[in-house]
Amino acid sequence: MSISTETLVSRQEIMKGKVLHVTVDTVEIDDGQGGEKKTAVREAVWHFGACAILPVTDDGKIILVRQYRYAAGEPMLEVPAGKIEHNGESPDICAARELEEEAAVTAGELIPLGYVYTSPGFCDERIYLYLARKLHKGAQHLDDDEFMNIERYTPQEVEELIADNKIVDAKTIAAFEKSRKYLRI
Repeated sequence: MSISTETLVSRQEIMKGKVLHVTVDTVEIDDGQGGEKKTAVREAVWHFGACAILPVTDDGKIILVRQYRYAAGEPMLEVPAGKIEHNGESPDICAARELEEEAAVTAGELIPLGYVYTSPGFCDERIYLYLARKLHKGAQHLDDDEFMNIERYTPQEVEELIADNKIVDAKTIAAFEKSRKYLRI
């Protein structure tokens, strides 16, 4: 069986905001087997992407932040993270900035762990994951509308929080899993 491909035929702009761009696209589907091409409608959310950083202190603690998430309607425990500010901004620069802004530390070593898509069925947001080590004290620089607490946990505690559904944020779970080989668990 072949994998189909989809080609854009037309696009209707629904919303263009600071963070998201939403479209309704008509696509032509090629089934990859020489069959008749079909069309379909795809609603899509376009995003510059983001970075998520798992900071680990010299004594092996993981720094997480707790903040209220409007769309989820609850406070969440997460890795420091933030959006890429503009198309073309380096994920490395975004990661270093967000690490200090949210967790009040800078990293002597920032290790890329790859990336994940948040929900590829309708969104192109790619989150670049990093492990931060050799941390140095910095200063938290929150936006006027951001409020968060900085918390520290052992890798074992993070593992338990994930298992107990106390950490339900996908980027945090992905960063933790991709960092396992560097952690003392």
